[in-house]
Amino acid sequence: MATAPTVYYNRPLDASLTGTQEIDFSRDLTLDHETEVPLLTLVSKLRSEKTETNQFKFAIGRFAPRTTTVSGAVSAGSVGASATLNVATGYGVYFTVGDIIEVPAGAADATHATQLWVYAISTDALTVYACNVSYGVAALPDGATVRRLFSNVAEGHASGVGSSQTIPTVYTQYCTNFETYFDVTKIQAENRQYTGPERTRLREEARKKHAVDHEYAYFLSQKVIGSTTYTGTSGMGATGYPLWQMDGIINQISSNTLKYGPNLDQNALFDFITQVHNPMYSGGVKRMVLASGDLLGQINKLSTPSLRITPKETTWGPMISEIQFAGKVWEFIEAPILSEARPGWGVVVHPSFLKKRVLVPTRYEMNLQNPIDKFYRDGFWSVDAIEFRLEEVGGYIYPA
Repeated sequence: MATAPTVYYNRPLDASLTGTQEIDFSRDLTLDHETEVPLLTLVSKLRSEKTETNQFKFAIGRFAPRTTTVSGAVSAGSVGASATLNVATGYGVYFTVGDIIEVPAGAADATHATQLWVYAISTDALTVYACNVSYGVAALPDGATVRRLFSNVAEGHASGVGSSQTIPTVYTQYCTNFETYFDVTKIQAENRQYTGPERTRLREEARKKHAVDHEYAYFLSQKVIGSTTYTGTSGMGATGYPLWQMDGIINQISSNTLKYGPNLDQNALFDFITQVHNPMYSGGVKRMVLASGDLLGQINKLSTPSLRITPKETTWGPMISEIQFAGKVWEFIEAPILSEARPGWGVVVHPSFLKKRVLVPTRYEMNLQNPIDKFYRDGFWSVDAIEFRLEEVGGYIYPA
């Protein structure tokens, strides 16, 4: 019979964080899943910047589907106002208060946004706000795809305990909090036939979800400044507890972009490669392109003696299609997150300028409990952010 995981860290939900070990599980998150989360795998292997910050506490539910549809059109809302978004019948249970969701088919404009924060849930009706308090909820058509990106909550809540942080007046702390837990009742915990194989299985499920949540946020998140706009009497959104959210890597790039039509034009691609390798900030002759499967298909359809395409394997998992043009080498890696959420996209990066800012190292926590709850809570906890230090040496490619 399998052995239950070792207790590395114990953080009671009803007390301040205490402990003696700071074991970073960030590399363990991607073990055997490198091809599914190539960006997280990459930054976890780079040197990370560790910083100290205040403590964040919250918990979210089990693994769930990431997409559903809007049930009934939603009218455009006023700036800072909430909106009710109905999802397909039976799918409300897959959302958690604090989820960051997006409806890319919505009509986003200068004052409305389609990346939303779930404030409350009533069966299949989600009460949502635009993540950025300077925007309103965009008009959303009936049947549009709702995609759950990751969870992010007001700091200091959902465990029922307020933070000891003194709320700053200037918000400059851009990060995202990831917690992925599963619950085991105390009765189950005494059942050795259950806790051996089943608890280990649940741990692996939580580990994979934690990694995939990171990957979604690292690519697609949009920066949110802490705000007291989301008010309430308790729990999520209580007055004075700000929401933090970092920019994903796509939102950090503005210098170099290439928009293409039904088919990628090879001359436009060559011009874009030359633009990215501007001598003023070339960063060398090599780049890494995290690409959707659709973009890889476009690249492989190009037929020209100026371009050489060479597939090869890597030591860290994903298959690479390497192209060479005018002495410039680009390595294309399929990123499943982009294939699913941003078909046709590709993000050009230079690994030397990617950094993961670690505010709380990834931890596996076991047997979290408080005196009145009859269950144990196990799971992973991270607080970090991704940064692209010289975005001029990168760029992104996207379809019209």
